[in-house]
Amino acid sequence: MEAMRAFLVILLVAVSVHAQSLADAARKERERRAHLKPAPVIQAEGAPSPAGAKAEEGKKPEEPPKTPVDPVKEYNDLLQKLRARVMVLQDDEAATQLQVNDLTNQINAPVVDQATKDQTLALLGDARQKLAAVRLELDQTRKTLDTMQLQGPPKK
Repeated sequence: MEAMRAFLVILLVAVSVHAQSLADAARKERERRAHLKPAPVIQAEGAPSPAGAKAEEGKKPEEPPKTPVDPVKEYNDLLQKLRARVMVLQDDEAATQLQVNDLTNQINAPVVDQATKDQTLALLGDARQKLAAVRLELDQTRKTLDTMQLQGPPKK
């Protein structure tokens, strides 16, 4: 048991001595670097440029280099967007068709007053127009998607 205590005491003393020496070493290194002279910079020989040219160069903002756009990546991104649009339009078409069916059922209900029937007929007309527009856009989007898939990705 006493051997273990002695070992722990020696270990703690060694750690604290090491920590002090590390701090001393860091302080000495900072002092050494503070007293160093900067290294001379060697410049290329040549005719010095006029001061006006240097001023103009300083005023021009540096434009970031344009990365070339990968046409295959663009093609794949566009295909992905078209597929997502087709899915949204299909969902919209299904929802509108359900709305048309619901309105038709309300009109054909056995007990309905004329004012409600007229209002429902107006809503049914709007729903049918919306359904036609959604189907037209869905058809055009599908054709565009099919055409792009038939052409394939652009060659590099």
